[in-house]
Amino acid sequence: MKKPAFLRAFAVATALVFLGSLAVAGDLRLRCRWPSPNGRVPLDIAFYRNPAVVVPPGENIALTCDAGGIPGIVTVFVNGSAVREDAAIDFTAPERPGCYYISLGLNAAGLSRPAELCVVVPFKASAGRTDRGWMLRADEERIGEYRQPSRSGNAKVKANPDSYQPPVWWFRITDLNRGFELSPGLTVGDLVVPSEDTGLPHTDLVPVCYPMWQAVTTLRTALTERGIPGEALKIISMFRSPPYNRGVGSNAYGRHIYGDAFDFYIDLEDDTKASDLNRDGKRDRRDAYPIVALIEDLQADRRIPMGGIGVYNSVTGDHEVTMHLDMRGHRATWGYRYGAGGRKSEFSWQSKRFPDLDRQDEDRARDRAIKEGRKYSRPNREPLP
Repeated sequence: MKKPAFLRAFAVATALVFLGSLAVAGDLRLRCRWPSPNGRVPLDIAFYRNPAVVVPPGENIALTCDAGGIPGIVTVFVNGSAVREDAAIDFTAPERPGCYYISLGLNAAGLSRPAELCVVVPFKASAGRTDRGWMLRADEERIGEYRQPSRSGNAKVKANPDSYQPPVWWFRITDLNRGFELSPGLTVGDLVVPSEDTGLPHTDLVPVCYPMWQAVTTLRTALTERGIPGEALKIISMFRSPPYNRGVGSNAYGRHIYGDAFDFYIDLEDDTKASDLNRDGKRDRRDAYPIVALIEDLQADRRIPMGGIGVYNSVTGDHEVTMHLDMRGHRATWGYRYGAGGRKSEFSWQSKRFPDLDRQDEDRARDRAIKEGRKYSRPNREPLP
């Protein structure tokens, strides 16, 4: 059976015109439904700006639009001519990896605007065995080595091997797709932050991780609900390839190599410095505690996956107070303060939502210390606001 004209054109990206980032017409939004490459979980996301949807090869994508809940009409254009118009548009993603662009028109409740959809069909990585784990490749490029969790000295890594498997699906950041949104407020180009030494991204090949991408949007929304503008969350690190991660001093099992972690700070003044959130005249770890409490609420309420929360407080550097959040699937927390001369000390907080999990971790740490003949002292946990 011959494919409709718009699907034949869809398979040829060069035949479509890139419109770039477009202004929003009121509440008019494009809703996309498709299965995530991460476990084929159904996704249903509404976008006010041009979206990029990462779809496994051959899977179905459904498009609708609405304004304030009032359904509308989606029109597909090829070379400026409408080829299909309907309340719902369905099509199948190509089998060949790459980025495909579709020009659309959205009309609902008297509002109209153009839109551009980027459909990303990812590459599936191949993993060759090494003495320590797997050497990963995707799109004929070597990504780096991922270590076997059984080789880790961390008990939680060994106990959760499924969380430390190499990412399966990958795609490339390009000049054409970098401005498209993966989740509202998070663009393709955000996934790799430029290196401080070169001012350029260290790679353009990135893993697919919808749980993390959606967590960024969820956290920004939750901040806004509490009076902190979502755009005040400034991302300073997301994906790092294993070689780059090693080069910046992170460990072999650091979550950034799995694509499910991001580091950030809160900057209300837009001056590239962490804000004094508790208004005590200082920028220190206590400014991070309200955000920690918020993240733990989101985890406990299952609005974002369980994972690691880290706080870093430095008396030097650009931001002074930064945070880490990842989606590893189990609880992990840490706090480090770096004083003058790089002296490092640890701190902990008393969780309101997960005190039992923290007590269990302390008990296991105590038992390991006794077994190894070491002294153990329970951490002095500071209260969260």
